[in-house]
Amino acid sequence: MVDITWIKNTITHLVRSAPENRLIDFGGQPIFDTPLVGVADGDDPLFKEFQKAVSPRHLQPREFLHRISPRSTDLTHVNVIVWLLPFAMEVRRSNRVQNMPSKLYSLARNNGGAIIYNMSLRLSEQMHQRGIAAVSPILTTEYDTFRMPEFTFSSTWSERHVAFVAGLGYFGLNEALITPLGINVRIGSIITNMPIESSSQRNEDYRALCLKDGGDSCGLCMERCPVGAISKSGLDKSKCYSQRKAIRNECLEHYQQELQMLPSPIPISGQRRNRYSLGCALCQCGVPCEGVNPFHYTDRAKTDA
Repeated sequence: MVDITWIKNTITHLVRSAPENRLIDFGGQPIFDTPLVGVADGDDPLFKEFQKAVSPRHLQPREFLHRISPRSTDLTHVNVIVWLLPFAMEVRRSNRVQNMPSKLYSLARNNGGAIIYNMSLRLSEQMHQRGIAAVSPILTTEYDTFRMPEFTFSSTWSERHVAFVAGLGYFGLNEALITPLGINVRIGSIITNMPIESSSQRNEDYRALCLKDGGDSCGLCMERCPVGAISKSGLDKSKCYSQRKAIRNECLEHYQQELQMLPSPIPISGQRRNRYSLGCALCQCGVPCEGVNPFHYTDRAKTDA
């Protein structure tokens, strides 16, 4: 097995040095803190299950890598390197408001998408220079997001589910991933033929870190949602989408005029073009799992309070 310390160091460097990671409109406030990196076995049987849980169109890691690799490429090993990008404390703290996400959070979330896209591109290039086969799904023409009657909203590659395979978290009631760095994170990934050890150590309960399902008194994500999109049954994606669309309609135009917003090439139903994504994430802020594993409060959690 190959030591991927240099990969972890490279990802950390790409985050810290990225000019996009500083919000000039907010005094150079960083968007993301230090990332956490994990590895999923590209042939893990769970990837097949995603064609039921995510979409029949969800692609397998080996499929992605095979399509971009010459026939001579050794694909004995196929692994997925996954990174979690935790929003900085001040960004998260600003979003502990009601009804509408903060301006700081909206800008951070939008520009965070550009960071992930550019990081994926830069990391791919560095791996190629070392003679390593690598592909980040979000950079490919095969990556797409779309609507389906059964799944409401879906894609050909779900970063949250891939991070779950890598053992980096479990799903909450709001369907976001609760990770060692909390629930308020963004996720990126790259598929490679590097022979590296998987970090996956999964509990059979895919909601093992959610306090509500764990039997403790919580449910704060339900209370935090201004449109009641979260219940004991999970997330109503249509209600959540309507709220995010309303935020976009109300805020995007004047944010574009007032703030230095970065577009990202986002595909929707096969059409990729530069778009903006404000998001909401009120259910991910001001909750026990905001910036930490809720079952293991640490000094960081106390500092964030």
